[in-house]
Amino acid sequence: MRIWPSLVAGLVSGGVVAAVLLVSGAVGDEEGPEAPTRAPRPDEPTLTDLYATARTGVVVVEGRQPGVRWPQGPPREDDGVATGSGFAIGDRLVVTNQHVVAGAEEVAVRQRGRRVRASVVGSDPSTDLALVRVRPAQARRLKALPLGNSGEVRPGDPAVVIGNPLGLARTITAGVISAVDRRIEAPDGFPIRDAIQTDAAVNPGNSGGPLLDARGRVIGVISQGRGDGIAFAVPVDTLERVVPQLERDGRVRRAYLGVTTSTVRRGAVVREAVGRGPAARAGLRGGDVIVSIGGDRVRSSDDVAAVIADRSPGDRVTVEYLRDGETRSVDVVLRTRPAR
Repeated sequence: MRIWPSLVAGLVSGGVVAAVLLVSGAVGDEEGPEAPTRAPRPDEPTLTDLYATARTGVVVVEGRQPGVRWPQGPPREDDGVATGSGFAIGDRLVVTNQHVVAGAEEVAVRQRGRRVRASVVGSDPSTDLALVRVRPAQARRLKALPLGNSGEVRPGDPAVVIGNPLGLARTITAGVISAVDRRIEAPDGFPIRDAIQTDAAVNPGNSGGPLLDARGRVIGVISQGRGDGIAFAVPVDTLERVVPQLERDGRVRRAYLGVTTSTVRRGAVVREAVGRGPAARAGLRGGDVIVSIGGDRVRSSDDVAAVIADRSPGDRVTVEYLRDGETRSVDVVLRTRPAR
């Protein structure tokens, strides 16, 4: 039996979805155009086949906080060790969540019950992604998971999660893609865009594990769950943009305009131009309504964030804005976004 008809027939085991990291401000757009119906492919593996192939690329990731010891036995909430999941992407590298390794004095990766020290290559609190490097001997036992394309994901598609919920290593749960293009909050308070929502069971310990499609390809990284059949994953397209920077620099450098805005009828009104930030230095101030940045039309506050996200620190952009009924423009040199 193929995975797609299995899911439609309701043969997926249920489970209470517990909070991994409370979602703050998950947002869905108005109902968009109807998504095309996806037909099952004859070459799709069964859930059993998919699990047999993918499980060798999934590990337990642990982050030990200062002043505590490594625990014996299953993880507990009060043992001072953050426990999540991770998956191999090649070259001794394992992807996990930033919030799993944040503040850790020591990080370890466990596979087949053996805990092996690992090193954090880099992390990004703005996407809740982190990159960990394992030892060569351990890397030989890991099989890198293939990456898919999150831009092709549609509501109703099969969804599979493999991880380590509640310390139960390499557990598989399955469901469907519930929605796409969600917006969730990252550990540093910035929005993660294009998040994927699924009803596959997610529990504490699944954080950082892969969200797979029907062919076993990674389409997202599990980040958050709300305990009511709702979980969210960072899209793999974001992962592919972030990983090269983490591997090269250990962090992600993002462009920064230095304004907080909200949507108004004609664009995005500046609520605050951060002191000594790029926008304030260029003369923008509260009450100005931004209508375009770098030639891109701004219709909402989200447009401001999206346009800046496509730029790099040091880029010069022309900001057009309305002040006292007049259209004005100013050149702004973007800086590196500070950590919160």
